[in-house]
Amino acid sequence: MKFNKAYSGLINKLPPSLVNEAWKRLISRKKSPMTAENASAVNLLVESFLRHEVNRYQKKLKYQRKSWPIVKNSLYNTDMPDQETQTRDTDPICDHEEEINCRVKKELDSLSLQLLKYNEKTFGSLMQKITKQLEEQVNANNKLRSEIEQQKIQLHKVEKLLASLSINK
Repeated sequence: MKFNKAYSGLINKLPPSLVNEAWKRLISRKKSPMTAENASAVNLLVESFLRHEVNRYQKKLKYQRKSWPIVKNSLYNTDMPDQETQTRDTDPICDHEEEINCRVKKELDSLSLQLLKYNEKTFGSLMQKITKQLEEQVNANNKLRSEIEQQKIQLHKVEKLLASLSINK
């Protein structure tokens, strides 16, 4: 794999694995594949292809890091500075710890609310059915307790009556 040195600015913005993959894709395309000589020469098609790959890679990085917008990252720029400049321009995360914690808490609150709504939609009718059955069982138990109390009162009355009859004999 030998891209022309004219593309080193674009190639340096990609990890080596993507450079290798880009080379393979460029010379093994189904529609009009390029020869290795054509691909390694200065060619508008090669430059356009590499710019496209860099843009895809940067969009992927941006998507992966979109939940951390506080950390400045110049990888999203087309003209990428060297690593030393990036490190110098990046604010340390610890300075923003409170803000990050606040954002994480808000996100957790939002997710827990979504989970509650989902559970209510998913299990709401089941819970209503179970609650109704439970209430019916509680009502039946209360009815049986009441009947038992009534039977105890009657038994107590009968015992008194039998006691008074045995005394009178």
